[in-house]
Formats: sequence, structure tokens, C-alpha cells
Amino acid sequence: MSGQIVALFGIVSGMVMTITVVWIVSRSRQRRLELQADVQNKLIERFSSAPELIDFLQSPTGREFVTGVQSAPAMLTRERIVTAVSRSIMLIFIGLCFVGMYWVIDVDGVLIPAVIFAILGVGYLVSAIASYQLSKRFGLTSPLSALRSPASTES
Repeated sequence: MSGQIVALFGIVSGMVMTITVVWIVSRSRQRRLELQADVQNKLIERFSSAPELIDFLQSPTGREFVTGVQSAPAMLTRERIVTAVSRSIMLIFIGLCFVGMYWVIDVDGVLIPAVIFAILGVGYLVSAIASYQLSKRFGLTSPLSALRSPASTES
């Protein structure tokens, strides 16, 4: 009976931990994007006329600003791929922890979540590889040198 309670506690705590980590990561990403958009909007609002904005955009700082906005999709794509790989590693290790619990506690009910987490981890890994291949094919990822500002590559 106590082995089943430990197994149940392990399953529930593992799921709660996974949900909590995913929620924290997605919330921090959303907050970062909101702050970035806010900074860009405030910067654009500072210009009182179109000629001032054009002068800014033609300056090295303005070109750097535009390059940062244009390179955002490539950086976001890379971030999503890296996130998928890290999630897959985390899920695979959670599955391995359940296997370890099976060996230590010797409760059969722990193997089911072990297999589920391991399969989810492998699925995330396959998804990350497929996303990387597709993003390369569609030109969404570019070399790191292409993400640098034109001002830094002109010199």
C-alpha cells in the first residue's frame, strides 16, 4: 500500500513539476516579447515627423534597429528549436527517473509514466529535428553572420 502511495505521489508531482516549468517558461517568453514590442513602440513614438524617422532609419543605429526587427523571426525559430530540444531532454530524464524509481521501489505502476515521459521526450526531439530541417528549407534560419547588423559588417 505504501509503495502505491509513493508511486502515485511521484506521478502527480512529476506532472505538476512539468506543468509548472512549461507555464513559467511560456509566461517569461510572453513577457519578454511584450517588453520588446513596448520598447520598439516607444522608440517609434518619439519621432514627431516622417523625416526624423527616415533620418533615424538611415543612421547606423537605425539600421541596427531594423536589422534586429527583421532578424526576429530567425531568432525566434532558433529559440523554439532549442526549447524543443531542452524539453525533450527534460522529459526523457523524467522518464528515466521513473525507471529508477521502479528499480528502487519495485512498483509496477511507475513504468507507465516512465514510458509516457520517454515517448514524449523522443517525440519532442523528433519534432525539433523536423522543425530545424523545415526552417532551413524555408529559409527561416540563417547563419549567425546574417543576423549581425549591416553597420558592423561594413567596416
